[in-house]
Amino acid sequence: MLTVKQKIKYLLSSVFRYMDKVNCTYCGSNNCIEIDRKYFFTRLFECSDCHLYFRHPVEKYSENKKFYQEEYTEKDKITAALPSDIELEHFKNDGFNRGNKNAERYIKLFACLYPEINKVKIIDYGCSWGYISWQIKQAGLDIESFEISVPRAKYGIEKLNLNIHTEEKLLRNENDIFFSSHVIEHHPDIHSMIQLAKQNLKSDGFFIAFSPNGSKDYRNTYPDNFHHFWGKVHPNYLNVDFYKEIFADFPYYIGSSPVYFENITIQNINNQFVDDLHGDELIVIAKIKECKTY
Repeated sequence: MLTVKQKIKYLLSSVFRYMDKVNCTYCGSNNCIEIDRKYFFTRLFECSDCHLYFRHPVEKYSENKKFYQEEYTEKDKITAALPSDIELEHFKNDGFNRGNKNAERYIKLFACLYPEINKVKIIDYGCSWGYISWQIKQAGLDIESFEISVPRAKYGIEKLNLNIHTEEKLLRNENDIFFSSHVIEHHPDIHSMIQLAKQNLKSDGFFIAFSPNGSKDYRNTYPDNFHHFWGKVHPNYLNVDFYKEIFADFPYYIGSSPVYFENITIQNINNQFVDDLHGDELIVIAKIKECKTY
């Protein structure tokens, strides 16, 4: 959610940088086509090579990092806002049900992959102030987290006793899961995020990401929602064609919300399984270090 001042700044930036070269932020290709537009000067492109949808103009990494330190906010007043001690206790007692921040479905998904969940080592990448990390920790998983915003990371460390890093190089290796919930659509360099996951995962570990669903099934069914969900805050729009392209040599499961847990099976994930894609969240589970053998 942007303030009026931030919206004006964003629009002016879009106007002044409208003529910037259009290159895919994932693969660098200039073979891109416009698929949507807002306020004339801000456009959404599809890369014809890797199929990522990305916003133009593109921000520099330094600009993105500055924005997420303290400027970024959300309507739910949970994702980025730091609660008072009293509010935090209410959230804990309520199981973080307010604002759809409950992590039960994530934990259930992890259990589909690892029945002995107390032995699972997981990275929560882009954890904000730790509301999901804390719930995962309470479920018995061995969790380590990363957050780009120093104030939010500090809050999670001090108030929730979490192990949160603000430097990627400090994250441990040999994890079973590299998990992110609504982070990849914000990231200025998806390629580097996936490479980081490869470094931090075991050979048979899972890359799991939840994000807004940009797939054609969703766009065709909910065109207004599709148009709404990209912009300043969401410079990337993930879709099934992108994941199928970049994970072509790896086993994966791609689906959408609500999660069809009955289809989250080792057999499906050890192949290349695409589930229903009409939900508003896109889900990918991929073994990005284990090449397919079928």
